[in-house]
Amino acid sequence: MSGINPDALAYVLGGEIRAHREAARLVQRELARRVGVSHSMVVRWERGIRVPDAAHLVKFADVLGLSAVDRDRLTQLAREAADEPVNEVSAGERGQADALTTLIEFERSATAITDVSPLLVPGLMQTSDYARIVLGRAADVETRTAVRVGRRDVLTRRRNPVQYTAMILESVLHQRIGSEVMADQLRLICTLADLPNVCVRIIPDAVGLTRAHMGAFMLIEFAKAEPIVHLEHLSTTAFLRDRADVEAHMGARTDLDQVAMSPDDSIELIADVIEKMETTQ
Repeated sequence: MSGINPDALAYVLGGEIRAHREAARLVQRELARRVGVSHSMVVRWERGIRVPDAAHLVKFADVLGLSAVDRDRLTQLAREAADEPVNEVSAGERGQADALTTLIEFERSATAITDVSPLLVPGLMQTSDYARIVLGRAADVETRTAVRVGRRDVLTRRRNPVQYTAMILESVLHQRIGSEVMADQLRLICTLADLPNVCVRIIPDAVGLTRAHMGAFMLIEFAKAEPIVHLEHLSTTAFLRDRADVEAHMGARTDLDQVAMSPDDSIELIADVIEKMETTQ
């Protein structure tokens, strides 16, 4: 695997390697000595910059006495990570396609996602009709819409659905994209909010400018890997892994938590907006 930036699966694999090492109470240098690699190599594994080869992974599992289940998971992650494209900042049609593949893998591996959305309904909550309007008139709009809607499986799957929090500016609820489309979209948000793993928080216009007004972001957290931040704009996508950058976005989430409406009040507000739309149709 070449390059200096971790990809999705390598990043998750690195987090699991670190977690197993720490559970065994080994420092990186001691693990490196026992496995027969350099200290810097272990550092690269844990950061997701390099993927261990099969021989080193077997040695790692032997040294730590891992169970068959853990061995199989690490082996599968390593096998798939070796084929993943490297992504940090992606632009253009090909770059966006690769970034989407990475994002989907991150979402599938995540334990918690916080989606801060000041301009649009978050992608994981969009209806097909709403998504088509957002995605525009591209030739592959139907395929892209289907992929976007399919990503919602991380919220609705039966086994270990991701803990999801959507923080949405109040102005998003009043977008003029067709009352029927918007009403259906708001109903879906309310339906998803009924799930025990989904929380919707509306940021009221009355609070004025907030950290959300500085741009949308998705904070993705994992069981064993460090959190990352996903940013998406018109033709550019970025994944932030630098600790200071991630902590800045975690701080923004904390600030928004102080000004956002409670989940119950948020859903009540959305229901009021739906009712007004229905009475004016």
